[in-house]
Amino acid sequence: MIKIFKYELKRLIINKFFLILLAVTLIYSFMTLRGNIILGVAYTAPFSSWSYGAYLAGVLPLLLTAMLFFITFMYSASEKQVKQLTFATPTDPGKYTLVKCAAMAAGYVIISLSVIALSLVFYGTVFRFYGFGAFLIPILLTLLPAMLFIMGVGLLAGGLQPNIIYAVMAATLIIGSLPLPAFIDLFGSRFFSEYPLTLPLGPDGEPAFSVPVSFVLGKILFGLSGIMMIFAGTRSFYVKNQ
Repeated sequence: MIKIFKYELKRLIINKFFLILLAVTLIYSFMTLRGNIILGVAYTAPFSSWSYGAYLAGVLPLLLTAMLFFITFMYSASEKQVKQLTFATPTDPGKYTLVKCAAMAAGYVIISLSVIALSLVFYGTVFRFYGFGAFLIPILLTLLPAMLFIMGVGLLAGGLQPNIIYAVMAATLIIGSLPLPAFIDLFGSRFFSEYPLTLPLGPDGEPAFSVPVSFVLGKILFGLSGIMMIFAGTRSFYVKNQ
């Protein structure tokens, strides 16, 4: 299965669409850093955990759109030919489908790490700031649950009708700009930009980074429901191709 994973990941990233998605995401990420983030959000420093969370939340819709594009590859004409060959071998279809999901998750991680690397270079170059450990919690809260949830939605949508995935892409981009309550805010844009305004200022003149339980529970719920949808979607995918 490791060889299959490497093969699927290679097929995914050595692809002009992957390179286009990566380039567009990095350009938008840089524009976000040079736009809203360089000024800081909610009267905090540009390199505060609040501002960094807002940066990730702003870029997240594009990252998730890239993930959905990866899922569309599962239903392409070339993929159907590969499936016929693969499912004719002793390879377990269920495990093979999960490996494909792992490869798509790895592709998402690669683009996400590129976005993170760009931001670290930006902070180091512009602000001489290198305390990147403070960004770990915003990264985990923002990128992981959303990836699991949207992958699950995409797999279920593709199982019904592959073209529905494009509707999910549009919905992802639209929802990313909506002001939602913290508990159901998949992206976290409103949380990172508005919640600090409700907190008392610390000794350094900024609110300390603290995440309410409701926000964490919402992320856990998104992640768990995403995992369940992923297993349901992968099962539907290989059952139809047995």
